[in-house]
Amino acid sequence: MRLRRHWGAVDEIVSATLERAKGLTRSHDVRVEIEAELPVLRVDDRAVSEVLYTLLDNAVKYSPRQGVITIAARRGGNDLIEISVEDLGRGIPLALRERVFDKFYRATSDSNVRIPSGTGMGLAIAKGIVEAHQGNIWIEDGKDEKGTRVVFTLPIGDDESDHFTEQPIDSVIESIN
Repeated sequence: MRLRRHWGAVDEIVSATLERAKGLTRSHDVRVEIEAELPVLRVDDRAVSEVLYTLLDNAVKYSPRQGVITIAARRGGNDLIEISVEDLGRGIPLALRERVFDKFYRATSDSNVRIPSGTGMGLAIAKGIVEAHQGNIWIEDGKDEKGTRVVFTLPIGDDESDHFTEQPIDSVIESIN
C-alpha cells in the first residue's frame, strides 16, 4: 500500500466522509464529537476517509433506523489520535470481535438475523489501511454495554516518517466501492 501522506485535520476528514455518506446516513441521527484543538495528522486523507465510511456503513446496516451513530475523535496516548464510530445496534459478541476483520466474515451467530448486503471485505480493508498508517483498530461495547464501538488510532506523525508497502492505495479503495 503506497500512502499519499500529507498533513490533514481530523474534522476535515470527518466532514468529507459525512458529505459522501449523506444518502447512507439519512435514516439515522449522526452526531460528531471532536475534541477541541486536535493536532493535524500526516495521513492519506482519502484512505482514512474510506475507513470512516466503511465504519459508518456498518453502523447503518447493523443498527436500528433513526438510531444514533456517534463519530468521535480525541487525543489518545503516545502521540495518537483515537477515532471511533459507535452505534446502538445488537453489538458484536466478544468471541467474534477479532474475526470480523477477516476477509468475507460476517459477525452473526443468530440464524434469525438478516445479513446485510456486501462482500464482507470492508473491515478487512479498513484494518489494512489503519495498519498501513501504523495504527490499530479494534471493537468495544458501546456506552452502557449497548451497541458497538469501533475504534482506530492513527499516529500524529512527523516529517520523517514515510511507510510504504507495495500495493497502491487506490486499488484497495476501489475494491470496496
